[in-house]
Amino acid sequence: MELKLHDIHADSIELALDKARQYRSLLEPEIAESICLDILHIDAENQPALVVYILALSDQLHHAGKKTQVQAIEMAIQKLQSRYQQFYYTGLLHERRARFMLTQSMARVFAYDYFIEALQFYQKAEKIRPEHNDESILRWNSCIRTIDKEKLKPRPDSKDVRLDMES
Repeated sequence: MELKLHDIHADSIELALDKARQYRSLLEPEIAESICLDILHIDAENQPALVVYILALSDQLHHAGKKTQVQAIEMAIQKLQSRYQQFYYTGLLHERRARFMLTQSMARVFAYDYFIEALQFYQKAEKIRPEHNDESILRWNSCIRTIDKEKLKPRPDSKDVRLDMES
């Protein structure tokens, strides 16, 4: 038996995408990520697959918090054709990094900076959001409530120190 990847059929992309979403909802983001990679191997610009891929990778940040994971998410975000989505998912990445930092006692002090970065991108997204799409506002409000609830405050430390904490 040869251990190599098999290509899926182009006409099964929608079904595969449904499966990826299902695995995300079952809290199995690694499988969702793999399915998205299968789709993107056949259709590298598939926007719905890129979105689910970004979400599946960011679902795993609390497991890893690795720089390579963040870089993969950033590269996928750059492939999104919608400027709104680029802003929104960049905000989501920063927010999820902030929430990961809240779970790490030694890194918790850096969460505020990530929340502020998330808010900056949500604000940009809100300005160009599609009509009746308030998801950036909902995320904004969630970040503000978390900053308040956790009593987070700014730190004078440099950004470089924060990035080193994640490596």
